[in-house]
Amino acid sequence: MDKVDDIPSITYDSPQLRDTGMDILDLEAFLQDLCNHGANPYQPHRISHFCLIFVEQGEGEHYIDFHSYPYKPGCVIFLNKYQIHTFNRENKIKGKLVLMTREFFAAGAANIRTSYFVPAHQTLSAFPILHLSGALNESTRAMLSEMTRALNEGPDSRVIVQLLLSAMMLKLAKQREGHLAHLSEQQKDRYGEFLRLVDEHFTEIREASQYAQLMHISYKCLNQLCKACCGHTAKQLIDFRIILEIKRKLAMDGLSVQDAAFEMGFEDITHFIKYFKRHTGKTPAAFKREHEG
Repeated sequence: MDKVDDIPSITYDSPQLRDTGMDILDLEAFLQDLCNHGANPYQPHRISHFCLIFVEQGEGEHYIDFHSYPYKPGCVIFLNKYQIHTFNRENKIKGKLVLMTREFFAAGAANIRTSYFVPAHQTLSAFPILHLSGALNESTRAMLSEMTRALNEGPDSRVIVQLLLSAMMLKLAKQREGHLAHLSEQQKDRYGEFLRLVDEHFTEIREASQYAQLMHISYKCLNQLCKACCGHTAKQLIDFRIILEIKRKLAMDGLSVQDAAFEMGFEDITHFIKYFKRHTGKTPAAFKREHEG
């Protein structure tokens, strides 16, 4: 690609996805089909649905929002809607791709409490790639097979598919959330509330104390909560989210440094440049140049 604003959004549609809100595809065939229709999944692109990749063969690193995460057979990769990612042609990944619309995901999430599709700024506490135990690997494979069978039975099996998905997700969550076992449900809920508020307000609110006010807790309590959940301060999580969005705007959306600063709510371009350099070690212009090829 010659221009950063050539970063595409790859949108997949099928009768199954329209009728049921979910589709399960052979990953190798899906990637080949995209290439046959002129899309390139081996270059950075945005995704339009919630995705879950069950890796059966292949080993390497998967690129998600400026970070590379190692995977191998027996892994699940969680991708959030609108995240930027890319496949590596050399790794010859094989497995199953699960696609879900927002509506299907919301309906399924009503049955469960845990969020599985973790945006990159939240991976300070939970990686988007889960390495499965042997037993969980076989269980996941079996439930995906059952979901595929139910999907083939038609739209009337939607509830069955949702319940199977919920069961599978609960099994995955049990392994993923082992590091949060010491936390109460209230702490998990409050931490999730903070992350949602950051996602909603990061362009206008950059101070942890303001988020504490929105949550009706003290700044000290908010910091203690974040440290207990992920080992980082509230301010570190806020800055991580802001920096991620700046990188997206510079490298993926093709905005100028000045336009990116404006869209991110920085009135002073000098302050914007200093802020970015303090957190990345390089200027926004230098980062943009690195990603123009």
